Amino acid sequence: MTDPDFLVVPESRVPVLRRVDVLVCGGGVAGIAAAVAAARSGASTMLVERAGFLGGTATGSSMGLIVIPAKELAAFPREFFERLHSEQGAGLGDVVPWDIEAYKLVSLDMVAEAGATPMLHTWVSEPLVRDGRIEGVIVESKSGREAILAACVVDATGDGDVAARAGVPFVKGREADGLMRPMTVMGRIGNIDLRRFKHYIDTHPEDFAQDDGRRVVDLDAGIVRIDGFFSVVERAKREGLIEQSMPINYLRFSGVNPREHVDRALLICNSTRVFGVDGTNAADVTHAEIEGRHQLRAVVTVCRKYLPGFEQALLVDTSSFVGVRETRRIRGRYTLTYDDIVARKRFGDSVFVATSVDYGTAEIHAPDRGHEGSKADAWARQMVLPILRFEFPLSSLLPVGISNLVVAGRCCSMTHDVDKFARNMAPTAMMGQVAGTFAALMTQLPGADWAQPPVNGLQTLLRKNGVPVSLDDYATSGDSRAAA
Repeated sequence: MTDPDFLVVPESRVPVLRRVDVLVCGGGVAGIAAAVAAARSGASTMLVERAGFLGGTATGSSMGLIVIPAKELAAFPREFFERLHSEQGAGLGDVVPWDIEAYKLVSLDMVAEAGATPMLHTWVSEPLVRDGRIEGVIVESKSGREAILAACVVDATGDGDVAARAGVPFVKGREADGLMRPMTVMGRIGNIDLRRFKHYIDTHPEDFAQDDGRRVVDLDAGIVRIDGFFSVVERAKREGLIEQSMPINYLRFSGVNPREHVDRALLICNSTRVFGVDGTNAADVTHAEIEGRHQLRAVVTVCRKYLPGFEQALLVDTSSFVGVRETRRIRGRYTLTYDDIVARKRFGDSVFVATSVDYGTAEIHAPDRGHEGSKADAWARQMVLPILRFEFPLSSLLPVGISNLVVAGRCCSMTHDVDKFARNMAPTAMMGQVAGTFAALMTQLPGADWAQPPVNGLQTLLRKNGVPVSLDDYATSGDSRAAA
């Protein structure tokens, strides 16, 4: 008798944990924004998160940086990071780095203050769908298997787990070949002398990215974001400290430190790259966690040996879970394309203006092994990046074939070429605020029609809460950067 490929699991009685207006699945920046927005709009709201803290990639994966200037933030992202800054947990400058532990606490405080209920250490297991409508989800936790029923569900899982398991079609990775951007295990390195670090950077400008936003070492503000050390990595490979086959071509650091810690600073290292892996495959994620830590050990050795200011440095910790840049993008009612961005396309259902640095047609964190940071990588070595703005339609947050479900974050309906602009934390936070506001609105309108959502009413609410809904909002506000 051979082992079966499948087992038939008997039906079981699942207790209902709670009934809410809005259930947000995933507590990353999009989920935080969605939960706060929904609760502030008067909806009973629950936020379910797999980890023991909120923040997702921003905390668990130690990606402690927004890559646009603080002055470009609007609505919830601006409120959140100004709050974090007031508690000495973020730097507001040409980039926005943050302290991971401060982020965890501020996000929990803001969710609670808004009136939403967080549920940590809880995994979404499967959606409850009937007649093309989602009615809640099954969750798994130490409490066992339970159901949460909701009038509206926001999928902010990053990977589109809820939508995919509900049967919504999706694309994974780059459309041409299905390859996905590499994963990264981050490391926080402490006891760094930033003065010596900065002196080397200032005296070796040819060894770093040419874009000012990727060459920031502001000792007064305590803000660091630096990409480079190209020659250092080349030397390390020649001398065998980094294996020739290891796909690392440069070093990247970010962080925020008070001035009194300038001689013993803490920086996040974002240099490891694991290619050919799928963030929705448990075996691949396991491999990436292990490989990423092997790479990070080599990187720390190189830093201590070659980088001024790192002589007495130590690895404080590694990210709680590997950083996943790209997996599923659900098929929505509209798929946003790069041509839309280039043409500055206007949408009747535009719900926010995304702000990003303009990478043009360059691949950022390309799925191609060995390209990033290499001499052939124009983005890493040569490009100077202006600011780009584009409208984002509600229809890219609404999955086809199912109602009462909104998607927010990098799993929304866009192409791989748009992902590099929209997957970052400022745009995804805006998506979350939109999704939470929309979800609450739909639960409060008797007989609301998901086929014909109340776009005008939603846009009015969003503008009231500081969201720039269209490119015209910048022009009417007198913002001279509106045409950027």
